[in-house]
Amino acid sequence: MLLRLFLFTFVFSCVFFPPVKPIVLPPIKKTLSGKKQETLYTLGYMSEYDIWDFLKDSPTENEVLDIFGLPDSVWIDEQEITKFLYYFISDMQDYNIIEISAKTDSVSGFEWD
Repeated sequence: MLLRLFLFTFVFSCVFFPPVKPIVLPPIKKTLSGKKQETLYTLGYMSEYDIWDFLKDSPTENEVLDIFGLPDSVWIDEQEITKFLYYFISDMQDYNIIEISAKTDSVSGFEWD
C-alpha cells in the first residue's frame, strides 16, 4: 500500500509541474566593443512624455531593447522575479531603471527622470 502511494505521488508530481523557463539576461553596452547604437531614444527622437507613454503600456523586453538599445547594466533580484535594466544618462549623471518581469518578459515598473 505504501509503495502504491509513493508511486502515485511520484508519477503525478512529475506530470503536473511545468518545465522551468530559464531566465535570460540581455547583453550590456560593453559587449558592442565601442559601437554606438542607433535607436529612437539614442537619436533623440523621443521626448520624456513619449518615453513615459511607451513604458506605461508594459512593452516586452525586446521592444524595450529596440527602442532604448542595450542597457549599461543588468541585474536580477534575489527571488529571480524581476530583471533591472539600468540606463546611464550622462547629462544628469544618473541612472534610469526599467523593471522587466522575468515571468512575462514585459515591463513591470520603471523610474525615468
